[in-house]
Amino acid sequence: MTKLSRCACCDGPLEPAQQLRFLVETANLDNPEYLERIRVLPNANGKPIPVCAGCQTQLEDHLAARKTRKRAAPLSLFGALSLGLLFGALFTTRGA
Repeated sequence: MTKLSRCACCDGPLEPAQQLRFLVETANLDNPEYLERIRVLPNANGKPIPVCAGCQTQLEDHLAARKTRKRAAPLSLFGALSLGLLFGALFTTRGA
């Protein structure tokens, strides 16, 4: 058995399953189509990062929250503009 790598985030030892995933993904860097189908680990510049299961969960949660915030920003802007138009129409006086 090879020596277990360390987690890139917390510097703890990788679980054997995470080590296997890292080795398989690293071995398939030259085949991007296959790598996209099997990719489980987070990556930086297309290369897998060795992370433990706990850190991987935290990274995935963080990325999911970022995607939600990105989608919420345009909706918030649209809502603010709608309210601005509504209040503008209510509080402006019309001159005759």
